Amino acid sequence: MRRSVMGSLVAGLALAASATLAGTASAQQATWTITPGGDFDGLAGETILTIQETGIQLFCSSSTAGGTAKSGSGQTNPLATIPETGGIDFIDCQGPFGLTFEVEQVGDWTLNGSGYDAGTGVTTGTIDGITANIVGPSCNATVTGFVDATYTNGSAELAVTPNPTLDISYVDPNNTCLGLISEGQHATFDGTYEIDPALTVTSP
Repeated sequence: MRRSVMGSLVAGLALAASATLAGTASAQQATWTITPGGDFDGLAGETILTIQETGIQLFCSSSTAGGTAKSGSGQTNPLATIPETGGIDFIDCQGPFGLTFEVEQVGDWTLNGSGYDAGTGVTTGTIDGITANIVGPSCNATVTGFVDATYTNGSAELAVTPNPTLDISYVDPNNTCLGLISEGQHATFDGTYEIDPALTVTSP
């Protein structure tokens, strides 16, 4: 009986492992078609960084983005890259109590797809590898993490979903941004970029 039970257990584990590997392989095989691809620009109106724990908001009146998307069918993640040089720029950034600051992109950021709805033409995914320095008078802090995002073919809009997926990973103890943010806090980012030239992104 013990041998039979052990045999069944081993067989069950083998089947579970096979299913897991099959699922992983299936996920890895997801492909995308991007047209026309290549270099693109993005323009957003007001963008907002909100500290989840306190509700404090840091505003930028507008933002521009430059990136390069893959082109053609059979593409895999990352679907596009926002390079450190010529990438994200935030304009006229302010906070409470007259705080002014600049946002500096650190390293390349990547756009990755996770799902596609053919009915709406919307791709869901993430912008990963985010590191950004917040720098200004009496302010020196770093935000890291990723953001959830959607891209809509019909409107050519890349919209960031305001979920608390960003971390305040560093705050200079001598330049605490007027005490508005603290290490270990979480933040959301809200902004929508109009992409030019418009991209069409689909997945089988």
